[in-house]
Amino acid sequence: MIIRQATIAELPQVMTIIEGARQVLKEAGSPQWQNGYGPDEGSLLNSIKQGVCYVAEIAGDLVATACLIPGVDPVYTAIQEGQWQGSEPYLSIHRLAVAKDCGGKGIGKQFLPALVTIGKELGFQDLRIDTYPKNQRMIRVIEDAGFTYRGRVYFPIPDGERVAYQIVV
Repeated sequence: MIIRQATIAELPQVMTIIEGARQVLKEAGSPQWQNGYGPDEGSLLNSIKQGVCYVAEIAGDLVATACLIPGVDPVYTAIQEGQWQGSEPYLSIHRLAVAKDCGGKGIGKQFLPALVTIGKELGFQDLRIDTYPKNQRMIRVIEDAGFTYRGRVYFPIPDGERVAYQIVV
């Protein structure tokens, strides 16, 4: 698996991965990324231009994507039912998605630790991630990568509750 920054030319493939993940979430009964909320083409294009959108590639095919966002995440500042460990600059991992036809193949379990390594190479020891509380598949991936549950955060959207995790490396 090769992990690298996405290119503008790959935006359609990144969107295909996101749309497949959105469909998987819907089929699982999750409101996450539904009804116009969640990653869209404009936000992903901006992320690619900023150099924060990454892809995983296997044998020339893109199989996963995620964004590594440096700086303070306003939603993360209002953590509830817990607290973050430390207050150092951190990197947030957002919009993590695996291609629909790659589900169940362990791609996420390889991709997330690789993103942690990239974060460390970028100079961050504190990485944070969140997901919808009923997204058990993602929770397993997050916990298997060594992240620790820290509390709950709330995005200002319908069904915006998320379980928040952190790893300090």
